Amino acid sequence: MALTSYILAGKPNTVELKRIRGEEEFNRIQPEWDEFVAKLAPTPLPLTHGWLLAWWKAFAVDMEMEFRCVYRNEALVGIAPLIRTRERYRGVPITLLKLAANGHSPYSSVIVDSALTPSETEEVYSALTQISSKEVGLFFKIDQTSELKRFLTDRSKPGHERVLEKPSLRTPVIDIDGSWKEFYQSRSRSLKKSLNHKLNRFRNDGDFTIDHEMITGADQPIIDELIAISANSWKASIGNDLRSNQRSRHFLLNLVGTFGKSGDLSAWIVRHKTTPVAFEVHLTFDNVVYPIRADYDERFKAYSPGSVLEYSALKDLFEQGLYRQYYTCADDYWYLSKWTSDYRSFCSVELFGDSLKLRAIYFVERRVIPVIKRLIRSTKTRPRTA
Repeated sequence: MALTSYILAGKPNTVELKRIRGEEEFNRIQPEWDEFVAKLAPTPLPLTHGWLLAWWKAFAVDMEMEFRCVYRNEALVGIAPLIRTRERYRGVPITLLKLAANGHSPYSSVIVDSALTPSETEEVYSALTQISSKEVGLFFKIDQTSELKRFLTDRSKPGHERVLEKPSLRTPVIDIDGSWKEFYQSRSRSLKKSLNHKLNRFRNDGDFTIDHEMITGADQPIIDELIAISANSWKASIGNDLRSNQRSRHFLLNLVGTFGKSGDLSAWIVRHKTTPVAFEVHLTFDNVVYPIRADYDERFKAYSPGSVLEYSALKDLFEQGLYRQYYTCADDYWYLSKWTSDYRSFCSVELFGDSLKLRAIYFVERRVIPVIKRLIRSTKTRPRTA
């Protein structure tokens, strides 16, 4: 483990930054990592050891692990799950230091102990987010209102002179705090009318069934059904289905291996006779339900199996009364906005090192690209003359 000493509030050697470089080292600190993350309520699933290890094993191709831990007087006070990789930025090869997150991650962050003083907090954030002169730091899917975002976008901080903030996504969430009847009756008339029509068409067929099954191991028959459904979904056309996208499939199987035995993983599945048609995989953690993957067979699109399945799952969650929230893990899709007006807004923040190349890229990204985009928009909206 690489060890760097920092000075905090004039006291030498009270703060240490440890860099975790591999799985073995990460596994050794699992207890204290998860104990630290669990201080937040609800516990952030994408920052738990189990989630991050499953993510790393699936997606760590041409990446270098650099999970950072800051200790103050030997107590863990901050974590940042970072990875280093080579990518292209506007076609230019760069070294990227970024949070261990991608499209499969509901969100990501850097965590600092809330018990620290403001000056201590600043020092810990600095250690956890520091980049070299030849790197771009990408803090992907971070909370728009978080202290992390405020810290990163403060241009008065050393190394933050070249910072860009970009919108990421708005995730709808549904708080489960009442009866299903009250919740459903409070939804819009258009949603209920549309759903009633879909439910009637679905039920009138007579050959559809809906089941909720626990996933405890990768050898269960339902795993093959999930892959088959995904292979017949629209995602197959872009190579993002579970059959053709090996990394996505491995990530799901890794999550099964990590969370399956605890009873936290399940799948809602629609079948037409014996043909699997649609699914929604739920990972429940700290009383929050995360629908981490959902697909449906395009051949059954006319029956709206995805909408019917989500309706059924939500109804069951309310009726059980065991959970606090349904966290959709999705962007602001129009059909989800019909269910809720409560959102979590995220952004991505980029920090650019001070090498000549990165200064030039930053100038182009901040000054030139916006002008080009305005010109393109004005060209598209300009009325045509005969």
